[in-house]
Amino acid sequence: MQAMDHTTHKPDGRTAILLPSGFVLDLMAPDASGMPITDIALCLSSQPRWGGAARPWYSVAEHCVMVSRIVAPEFAYAALMHDCEEFLGDWPSPVKVMLGRDYVKQRVHPVKDALRRRFGFQDERPEIKHADLVCMATELRDLLPPAWMEWGHLPPPAAGKIIPVGPERAYLQFLERYEELKHQAIGVTA
Repeated sequence: MQAMDHTTHKPDGRTAILLPSGFVLDLMAPDASGMPITDIALCLSSQPRWGGAARPWYSVAEHCVMVSRIVAPEFAYAALMHDCEEFLGDWPSPVKVMLGRDYVKQRVHPVKDALRRRFGFQDERPEIKHADLVCMATELRDLLPPAWMEWGHLPPPAAGKIIPVGPERAYLQFLERYEELKHQAIGVTA
């Protein structure tokens, strides 16, 4: 848990977020040093993909594990962590486009960078983006209703079928995968 000196700095509840462990992250000046991975795992396993439209219910944690299994082994850790900032919530892509994708990215960038430093990963790789899109195509095929929409930017889906496991199992799967891969972390701050 993050040690805080409450006598000199008390984070503003309007701009800081309280996580399940009691860790507080000031979103205006993010420092994720000491944030436990269990906070990320619990929040991601509780976040539905596709704004909750996927059936059965499917979490961001499950998506991250899947992406980590599609990429080459040397990118697996970064792929697992690629959506870790979504502990704040998973906004579907059309919402990001409506708000301005660059604006959203700019506002979330400091948080993502703090998480990159804390957990030691670099996820801005074309291999990870491609695997992310493969997962998106697979999720569309397996978990969403057929829709008359253009998805031409997506690669073919993965061969295997997605079978969602629910939040509790997704939490454990994410942590298990993290334990398998954390040796790949680079320059981690405690």
